[in-house]
Amino acid sequence: MVQGGKRTSDAPAAVRSPRSWLVAMTVIGLVGGGLAISQADDPRRLIRMPLSNLGVDRGSAAIMTATLVGLGITLLALGVSLDRAFARLRSAGRLSPFAAWLIRVEFVVAGMAVAVTGLVPNRVGLPTAFHNFAGFTFPLVLMMTMVGARLALGPLGRQFDLLSAFIGLSVVVLFAVTHWVHVLPYSLMELICFVLIGAWLWLFEARLRSLLAELRPRRRPRTNVARQRRHSVRAARRASG
Repeated sequence: MVQGGKRTSDAPAAVRSPRSWLVAMTVIGLVGGGLAISQADDPRRLIRMPLSNLGVDRGSAAIMTATLVGLGITLLALGVSLDRAFARLRSAGRLSPFAAWLIRVEFVVAGMAVAVTGLVPNRVGLPTAFHNFAGFTFPLVLMMTMVGARLALGPLGRQFDLLSAFIGLSVVVLFAVTHWVHVLPYSLMELICFVLIGAWLWLFEARLRSLLAELRPRRRPRTNVARQRRHSVRAARRASG
């Protein structure tokens, strides 16, 4: 939309901010997941079954479905909101066009996988295959996105690399000890892994902000024009006198 010769955006700045969508994703996940667990008719099913099984629970099916669809939408929006940051990084030579496109596609795939997990209940037959495939795709794609973004952007700091390695290794170990050794309830393992991956996204967004701030040109200190003029006038008078 163009008004007065200047191009203006219909979307407010908050909607275009990746941090806003991260906040929305966090709130939806915590509130929706908590409500779904509290309203479950049979919480015992969560001991050996994934959280998404609440989608077939009479007391929490609607809440769980809405939560997963909401998480999918926020992930899609998060990927779109990164366009402006990626454009600046491309212009600075820190990110290739293909890498930027691939990261956005991965966010889209992760968002669609979460939504499909909620919309397709875990029932017998073909729906179960779709449900399980989408449920495993979501965390795997997000983890691949974080690793790929690190490789595409280059060094993001030693702290980011250490925390990324810790989060990735923790998710793998938690899944292994839960799936094969049965140390933790399956739903608890999922909750911990989702929190870790969410923290990874927050960490990436914070590092991306710092990187963009480093690319921002520094402002030159303002000079007092009036003082310079008086000094020039005095110097000219002394020279003429």
